[in-house]
Amino acid sequence: MIRPEYLAYFKDLFEGRAAISWQAWFKENDAQLSQDLPRAAYLRLKFQMLDEAEKLLRQAGVEFFVSPLAKREKYYSLLHESVLDDRGRPKESFRRKAYNGAAGQFFDGKLLEARKTLIAFLSKLNRRPIEKRIEEIEDMCFDGEMNFEYGDRELGRMMLEVIAALETGNDLLDPAICRAREVLSRGAG
Repeated sequence: MIRPEYLAYFKDLFEGRAAISWQAWFKENDAQLSQDLPRAAYLRLKFQMLDEAEKLLRQAGVEFFVSPLAKREKYYSLLHESVLDDRGRPKESFRRKAYNGAAGQFFDGKLLEARKTLIAFLSKLNRRPIEKRIEEIEDMCFDGEMNFEYGDRELGRMMLEVIAALETGNDLLDPAICRAREVLSRGAG
């Protein structure tokens, strides 16, 4: 049986109100969860993480909505603990290295250099297989959107603008480019 306080945390996590992310919460509660739950249920929660938490909420009849922030929480849950802080969120040192250091340049107030580094990062992707390019551009678009809407708005705007400036015409890359344009147009109003 899952404890009511755990269900309350799951609800907060999905609705974007959790004070800590999944990895930090699980680390704090791991021993108790392993005692409370049957081994199979414990392992499902440990390895299927937010998917299993959502399932447990539904089984318990807890009403909740899935905030856009839940996508970010799902991403954080997949990161290795070595790059996370004590709240289960990416460490600044990890964030600063993103996109060949463009985020660090941005944080240091070097906006023009950051933009140039982002453009160079995307340009280098052209030498990679299409599957890798799609993944990197989609990840950057997602990161830009999360920053633009819920984090550092100006960093997110810069990331989305660089993606939105890419030429369309490739059915595999166009969805991320169009998404960046859509997010920027929504935020302009």
